[in-house]
This record gives sequence, C-alpha cells and structure tokens, in this order.
Amino acid sequence: MPSIRKMFSALALLPLAAHAFAAPAEFWYSHGGAAGSAIADLCRSFNSQREESDRLHCVSQGSYEQTLQKTVAAYRAGIGPALVEIYDVATPDMLLGGATRPVEAIMADHHRAYPDDTFLPALRRYYADDHGTLAAQPFAASTAVLYTHRNALAAAGISEPPATWQAFAEALRALKKNGQKCPVVSAFAPWIWLEQTSAAQGTDIAIRSAGSDRYQFDEGPHLRLMKDLAQWTREGLVVHEDATRSGQQALAFATDDCAMLIDSTGAWNVVHSTLRSDIQVTALPIYAGSQRRANAPGGSSLWVMRGHSVRDYRLVSEFLAFVLQPDNQLMFSARTGYLPVTQAAAARLQSTASEPSAITLGLTALNDIDGQPSAPLRCGFITLMRLIWSQEMENALAGRQSIDLALRQTTLRANELLGLFHQMHQAQASIESNEATP
Repeated sequence: MPSIRKMFSALALLPLAAHAFAAPAEFWYSHGGAAGSAIADLCRSFNSQREESDRLHCVSQGSYEQTLQKTVAAYRAGIGPALVEIYDVATPDMLLGGATRPVEAIMADHHRAYPDDTFLPALRRYYADDHGTLAAQPFAASTAVLYTHRNALAAAGISEPPATWQAFAEALRALKKNGQKCPVVSAFAPWIWLEQTSAAQGTDIAIRSAGSDRYQFDEGPHLRLMKDLAQWTREGLVVHEDATRSGQQALAFATDDCAMLIDSTGAWNVVHSTLRSDIQVTALPIYAGSQRRANAPGGSSLWVMRGHSVRDYRLVSEFLAFVLQPDNQLMFSARTGYLPVTQAAAARLQSTASEPSAITLGLTALNDIDGQPSAPLRCGFITLMRLIWSQEMENALAGRQSIDLALRQTTLRANELLGLFHQMHQAQASIESNEATP
C-alpha cells in the first residue's frame, strides 16, 4: 500500500513536470492477451496507410497500475506519451493532476468535434469534468452482469435467473440441495460487490458536501448485501474463484463447474467460447421493493497529455476518430468482450445481434432508467479504498470480525484517505494560484 500511496501522491504533483517532449508521438496502453492484440491491430490498421514519419507509436506498458506509474514518471521527466490509456478509478486524479488536455478540446481544435450524441450517456458523464467538457475518450468499457446455466437452474427447479437477491438466495440453496458443488462463483471484488451492486440498487456509495466526498456504505443496502454474502459463504453456497479447478471464475462457469457467475461483461468471450447453448445473461439482482437504476461503467479511457506539438495532437485526434469508427468499435468489442462506447456502434450491434449476449445486456444495463442516471463514483484514491474494502471483507468473510465492524472500519479508513486527497489538491491549487500571481 505505501507504494501505491506514493504513486498517487506523485500524480497529484504532475503539474511540476517539465514540458519538453520531442520523441515521436506515442500511445501507451494497458493490456496484454486478446485485448492487447486487438489494440495492436487497431494501431497497425491506423498506421498502414501513413508515412513512417506520420505514424503513432503504440506501446504496451503492462497492467493498468504499471501504465499509470510509468506515465507519472515519464511526464515528470518530460518524456511521456501524447496519448495514454488510464483505468476508470484514476479519473479524479487525472482530472485534478493538471497534466492532461481535455480530449473534447483537442478534437475541436483539429476539426473533429464530437457530435452531441457520440457516446453512451453513462460514459460521457463519467469522463466529463465539472464543467461538462469531455476530459478523456471512453475506450474499453464494461459493466457487471449475472451469468447462469439454464440447465443447472432447471434441474434444481428454478424456472428463470434470479432478478432479486432474495430469489438469488433461494436459487443458491436449491442448487446446493440438488447436488451442485458450486452454486455461484465469485472473486469478491469491490468493483462488483460494492460499486456495481450499489449502482444497480440505486444506492450512492459516497455523497458530496461542501466540495468534498464522504463514503457512506457502512449502512443501508450494501451492509445488508454483505451480511447476506457472509451467510451464503458460511453455507458453502458461494465459491471463491481460487477454490475452483481452474482458479478462474469465468472458466469455472464456462466449463459447467459452477451454475452461476457474477462477473464483468468482459468475461463474455471466455464464457461464450465453449458454445454451450444454455448460458443466459441477465442484470445484477437487486433487493425486492427497490427501484433498479443504471449500472456503473468500468474499464478505461484515453487521455491526451500536455507538452506535445501541434503535429502530435493532430495525429492523436486522427487516431481517436479512427478508434470511434463503427467497424472498429464492433471489431474491438467482438475480440475483447468490451462494450462499444458510441451510440452508433451500440445501436448497430443491438439491431443485428441474433441472440442476447453479455455485450447487448451490458449496454442495456448502462441505460438511464426513467430518466434517473446513477451518479458516477469518482472519489480520489479509489484504488486504495478498494484495497481496504478487500482486506476488511476478507477478515469478515473468514469469521475474524463482524460485517458491521468491517464496513465501519473500511468507511472510516477510506474517508481518511479522501481527507488526504482533498488536502493534497487544495495545496496544489494554492501553489498554482501563487505561481500565477505577478
């Protein structure tokens, strides 16, 4: 944890960096595997008809965390990329770091302004600054869904996937009674069990007051869900992915070892690869009597860094426009399991899909319901909050402390982090104000 704290402290001081980039324009991305291969092919396709001197150099930098760390170090050394992929939870840090230029301004400067209906509304909200200007271009988008095996449910006397947590609990017990050793598999990740479930439930994880954020998830539906999860775990109804034969939750479900799976839409390619005909994808359960709201977006976006030439920004704007072309959006989605980020590509996919998939369901789950959007969670140091939640919940699920205590301590520790984040950026704003004063 200290190393991560140091990383984000450095990010808060990004404006102190020198601005003297002279190398060819680079795009740093954060994926390997199928997603990394798809990104590399996007870059090759973009560059294929261009002169060598007018190509974007695309470089994989490892994981999301590694890419962020390298970007901070490179920017401060004056040798950073013109374009970088950053994961969703670093959005508030990037917004306040002073090291980026709003992507909407870059595109407008180069006569590629986004039409108002370009992006899915949930994604545009998440990556817009406080003035409504799009700060980063949505890229690898995802959300969470429920995967079920129709045959396993039917064998246990269950006619349809559970839409409520109460029905989910009944399904778990029916599956276990029918001999299913793994009723549901899960990784207990906070992105799903805290952030996604709370958004679908219409519950705010944090509230903003007097310009500061405060977490409040130690009460209400999240506390109730975690107590239910603890009970399901004690009964052996929920299996952690580490306890499966493959050690991977999507694969454990895909191979019929587990009857249900709560996971990202990004798991679709693994789940669907077995070609089993009984797989269904539905929205996350909510508690009966609740009003369902839109899921929260996850994934990553593309940020334009300061300190580069007009030529670099022109090249970046052309690449960003290329990525948004419907054919490229659909290719990237098909190969990675990520959602299309544009309304045009999403509409085309949904109108031509022969059967429901995690991608089409995920797009629906992000839609505003009754005109009521879910508030985006954009607190500082979210990665650290997730680590704290995971530590405290691991102890609670193992019986070493109560769920009430785990969530009280998580909320307390996370709010202390928010206080630190606020202080850091207040100090930075003061420095910038003093430097601007003659």
